[in-house]
Amino acid sequence: MDIAKYIGQFILKNNFCYIHGLGNLELIKRPAKHEGKMMEGPSYEVILTSGGSIDDSFANFIATNEQISISKAANALRDFSMQSRKDLDAGKDVVIDGLGVFKQDNGRIRFITNTNFSFTPAGIPVLKNSRQLEDQKNAVPHEPSFPPPTSANSINWSMVIIAIILVVILGAGGYGFYYYKSQQKDNAAPVALPKKDTVIPPPPPPVAIDTTHKDSVATPGAFDTNTVSTYQLVIGEYTARDKAEKRLRQLKIIGYKVDLITNDSANYKILETVTGRTLDTLHMIDSMQRMFGYKGVMIYQK
Repeated sequence: MDIAKYIGQFILKNNFCYIHGLGNLELIKRPAKHEGKMMEGPSYEVILTSGGSIDDSFANFIATNEQISISKAANALRDFSMQSRKDLDAGKDVVIDGLGVFKQDNGRIRFITNTNFSFTPAGIPVLKNSRQLEDQKNAVPHEPSFPPPTSANSINWSMVIIAIILVVILGAGGYGFYYYKSQQKDNAAPVALPKKDTVIPPPPPPVAIDTTHKDSVATPGAFDTNTVSTYQLVIGEYTARDKAEKRLRQLKIIGYKVDLITNDSANYKILETVTGRTLDTLHMIDSMQRMFGYKGVMIYQK
């Protein structure tokens, strides 16, 4: 699978391409500049930045073009990133055909754009007046065509019909809103008010708090969202053991760290072990849901 080819296709389509372990490639526009009496037009260049959007859009792009699963495409992308890092550490260049090369200088990865790289953005479509085209088609050659004269008393019936339709729509919408609000008002439960002779009991006396044992109250510690922890996420749940074991074997062959737990004879859960920051737990859960196609992904609580 030629991952480098898909990198070029993806960046020309989306103006960026994030590759985990290497960085984020961005397509930027350089303004026009003067060179003596000549002016050079604007140009485009591919640069490498450290930030980027960590999502499955690139893996999904590869999976769509290769007609494979997203997980298989993600594994191929991970293998390409790991091999590229090994080549860069060994002093080799990683070539992206048509775009440029990755280089490593003093432990820092840079991307050098190919000198022959050329990019032309998509043009803006021009909508032509159909009546104007018809007039040009029927015009006598070498003679100017003029629009037909219009009468001062002529009526644009299409505009009249559109105005009537708008009035009917607005009137129907207003009546529907009024009817909806009146139905809500009629269906609202009446508020029970106390009778005049009803005696409202006084509030209960405050409970005395024992402040002599200060050590018995636990003081919560500060919650550090940057703490890196290991989690077990539920990525699948089955009622039949044979189906759960079959799915477990498939994931282990691919290379996932998965386990199978059993709560009872009709509930089998497959767990995936991941490591990340506390701040990124929601993102990890969302990413796992799209990767494994299971909407019930959650952190497993023992």
